[in-house]
Amino acid sequence: IYNEDIFKPDYSKLEADLIGISILTSTAKRGYEIAAQFPREKVIIGGVHASLLPEEAIKYARQVVVGEAEEMIADIAEGRITEPIVKGRPVKDLDSLPYPDFSLIKGDRSRCLATPISTSRGCPYDCSFCSVTKMFGREYRFRSAENVMGELTDNNKKSIFFCDDNFAAAPRRTYKLLNLLLKNKIGNWSCQVRCDVTRDDKLLDLMSKAGCGSVCVGIESINEKTLAAYDKKQTVAQIINAIKAFHKSKIKVHGMFVIGGDDDNIETVWETLKFVLKQKIDTIQMMALTPFPGTKIYEDLESQKRIFTKDWSLYDGQHFVFKPKLISAKELQLSVLKAYTEFYSLSRAVSLLLRLHLRNAAHRFMGYFIVKEWKRNNAKFSWLSSAPV
Repeated sequence: IYNEDIFKPDYSKLEADLIGISILTSTAKRGYEIAAQFPREKVIIGGVHASLLPEEAIKYARQVVVGEAEEMIADIAEGRITEPIVKGRPVKDLDSLPYPDFSLIKGDRSRCLATPISTSRGCPYDCSFCSVTKMFGREYRFRSAENVMGELTDNNKKSIFFCDDNFAAAPRRTYKLLNLLLKNKIGNWSCQVRCDVTRDDKLLDLMSKAGCGSVCVGIESINEKTLAAYDKKQTVAQIINAIKAFHKSKIKVHGMFVIGGDDDNIETVWETLKFVLKQKIDTIQMMALTPFPGTKIYEDLESQKRIFTKDWSLYDGQHFVFKPKLISAKELQLSVLKAYTEFYSLSRAVSLLLRLHLRNAAHRFMGYFIVKEWKRNNAKFSWLSSAPV
């Protein structure tokens, strides 16, 4: 298995009967380039983007799998399923799946990074900008707590990231898993949750005791109108209360924001930064609203002819690819970049270091270099040349 972020092979020297390529929207362009280096009859493409736009992906492959492929990939590979576009089936019993073997990834670095663990699929919330439900559906499916523990003890990793979209979606199972984590002394982990997890004081306390060091929280916006437009089903007051509850439980907060709704402008960016600093959010992502194909946001913006580029490599949450309603795409892009630069400044990183907030200092230094690299790679803002003013 190859992941180009880890190891890029010489594809001309690869000998294989089949080439399987999984693509996100932001990696689709590169995925198609890789596919073009092999005979089309050898290539099978899947993943989120292929599931959203199978008619596009099939131009580069023998077959495209839409949705989950585990229950039919063997039949596809061995020629028993021959349709060009294959509809996958949701795996009902996630415990039946084998544990991921990260050692198969050439140049695997998981020994020094947090190991991703997925314990569920699906999400009932269907936020207007999110493509998760298009891939995994709106019905939650969960692995049992015992099955998850089997993977954890099998991997024996020092740092864990539960990559479920909502780690605490099934409270009864979450309680059971947390007690097993506590019993087996598996600490140093993080997860993704919604703000509403803090309404259960006992659950939050148990998360802290079981070793949760940080949470990634989909705050999305501090603009009430934007929250409503995103169909987020949370208020700014609830967000503030959640942040305070996490910090009270000594759990650090990685706040994830989405900028670019129809009620957002330059002031929104700076009000967001002020909010972050006032609430002492530990680290942030200030993502550009991205109209992924198949989402309500995409349908709305496309019908309004506001999307100005279909260069999928720009659909990574860091590039504005549509005309915002209140200001230009370039104005909003520059404002977000300035806000990032301010939050992840060297002076703030050094200040945290001097106060012995070592983890936050390390993340600020890391953020500083990531922002610096992004600026270098996007210095000309060339994709915005076709953007309407």
